[in-house]
Amino acid sequence: MDAAGLLKRHGWRGAGFALDHDSGNRGLQRPLLTSKKVDVLGVGKKKVEISDQWWLRAYDESLKELGTGKKTTLDSVKENGIDRGGLYAFFVKGQPLQGTI
Repeated sequence: MDAAGLLKRHGWRGAGFALDHDSGNRGLQRPLLTSKKVDVLGVGKKKVEISDQWWLRAYDESLKELGTGKKTTLDSVKENGIDRGGLYAFFVKGQPLQGTI
């Protein structure tokens, strides 16, 4: 199959001319250049490893604090009390509502 012959039968003037024969310079005069993918990585995969491994550092820091014997949870509860932390520690207690009776 001759692609150039097929295009010339449909009005193409030859190499260096766009496929649009009515408007002179409108359209592509050179073919689009594409690069061939030769690696086996997926589309969008970076070829280098990410150097900032924050999750690994966070995991290591939490493992270092386990079992160090510095301060246990029971000691912190005895020191600060139960109501000094947890989920409700950030709520601010307001004034009680006045009744209508």
